[in-house]
Amino acid sequence: MGFFRLLEKAAIGTLKVSGNVAAGTTKVVAKTVYDNRETIKDIAVATTVVTAKMALTTAKITANATTVAVNNPKTAIAAGVAGFVAAPAIGAAASAAGLGVSGGTLCGAAASSAGLAALGGGSLASGGLGMAGGSALVTGAAALAGSAVAESVTSTDNEQPYVKKLTND
Repeated sequence: MGFFRLLEKAAIGTLKVSGNVAAGTTKVVAKTVYDNRETIKDIAVATTVVTAKMALTTAKITANATTVAVNNPKTAIAAGVAGFVAAPAIGAAASAAGLGVSGGTLCGAAASSAGLAALGGGSLASGGLGMAGGSALVTGAAALAGSAVAESVTSTDNEQPYVKKLTND
């Protein structure tokens, strides 16, 4: 038996063992999922309910913040411009904080781009809004936050209107 014949037998044996391990692993995983299907279903339902409640709360907060922004358009525009200018730095900070695929490993323009794309829901190629979406998110958040602060500072009522709206729902 030659050296190459020995290598061939070793390779075939390795493939058989690998195939058996893969098949066994697949059976174990399939059985575990099957045995726990009710628990998995319950977790999925609970997650859906929590996500729906969070989405509803977010929608209420956004609606109230938008009302405040409409009441203070100049402040909203100024804060939005400041947010747009600060978006690259915020994107870099988001990337450094671990947001995104390469979170914490990039620096400079790459970190800024990755962070903004992560804030925008992912890259355009992956179906997200990319850097433009991240910039829009930062700009909008800054505009809403600036308007809310302006409303609370200029409000003549003892309780800020946006707080009253959130607590009366």
